[in-house]
Amino acid sequence: MSPHRISSADELASRFSASVGITEEEALLAHISPYFDVKNTIYGGRGCFARAQIPKGTVIHLSRHPIGSSVARVFRKEVCTWCFGYQDGKTLKHRLHDKIYFCSQECVASFVKSDPEDLLAQTLVRVELLFAQSRGEVSDKDIPGDEDLDAEISRIWAATEKWESSLARLKPSKKAQIRPVVNDDDYCELRYVLGVLHSMYQTNKAEKLHQREDDSEDQKPANVTPDGASQLSLSGMDDGEALAIEAKLFDILHSSESQKVHRYPYLAVSYSNIYKFIRLIAPEEYLPFISIQAVRDIIGRNLTNAFGIWSPVTSSDEEREYFGFGVYPSASFFNHSCKPNVTKIRRGASYEYIAKEDIPVGAELCISYGIRESDGLKQRQDALREWFFECGCSRCTTEGKA
Repeated sequence: MSPHRISSADELASRFSASVGITEEEALLAHISPYFDVKNTIYGGRGCFARAQIPKGTVIHLSRHPIGSSVARVFRKEVCTWCFGYQDGKTLKHRLHDKIYFCSQECVASFVKSDPEDLLAQTLVRVELLFAQSRGEVSDKDIPGDEDLDAEISRIWAATEKWESSLARLKPSKKAQIRPVVNDDDYCELRYVLGVLHSMYQTNKAEKLHQREDDSEDQKPANVTPDGASQLSLSGMDDGEALAIEAKLFDILHSSESQKVHRYPYLAVSYSNIYKFIRLIAPEEYLPFISIQAVRDIIGRNLTNAFGIWSPVTSSDEEREYFGFGVYPSASFFNHSCKPNVTKIRRGASYEYIAKEDIPVGAELCISYGIRESDGLKQRQDALREWFFECGCSRCTTEGKA
């Protein structure tokens, strides 16, 4: 082990923040990319702003792999679990435990490398088995009404907490008979939540291992300076270090779970059932990361931060198939513009973010959230409001005045 190694995301942030007099959260954000800073915007929230002039064609950021992702149930046999590869609707030939589908043996090997104890794979198998027994739709009578909605939501989660406390007293035979009602949309959320829990487990395990190594060695502290920030950006880290940073960034993302449930009250029941489902199938190793609030936050962070995984198209106006979604925390700070200056390109499970034009220093870097260029102002605004985003880009401003 190198004596100069940064042993964890916490240590990296702590040392850098101490050296330049900023918070650890600000230090984490500073390590995303050498090309931009994450700062507060004048219209609320945070955004990415160019540190220096960026030439057209520059790859300003790379998101290697989502912290959590999911493939829609209808495509689970046709879309690769690891790289989201698609072979024109053909059932993929490579599998794990006969339930998890991949496009190649290389993708199987990559998944296994990320899951050395077979925890996630075995859990996904249990998802398939229990889902087949639990598939259904929430009854209308269980959906909270608009009147005193907050009280109804609180009641649902209080009942969930009471249900959880009773689990320990149940015999295994009784527990095996529990069937939380979930549908195909819930299936997608389930796999995503489990992926995030697995990432949390893996990063926590790695940090404990690094700490033990550090305690047993005479480690020379790394000299982390502002000038070295770009060398410690995600692009310069190995996969484990990058995942640790992504996990820390995930923790500071905003959760929109409450707003979503207030807009669609039936989701309170759906999310409660998702939580019950996860508690029934999660391995013991994941339990330290599972609580009602933690799972609600994990779900809520995907609602406004996930990138959709779509079928390949030959033009921007071509209809696409929705394959699923993934959450890439380090890329979640890019805001949307209907006239973006950054394009994102998916290569397998990774995303590259490339400057579409010469970008001056201080300019905000914006991507498209998947809005079609041919859509009119109202169509775009309505779609963006589903993500609780009000667009005030130059295109919307100009078209709004017309």
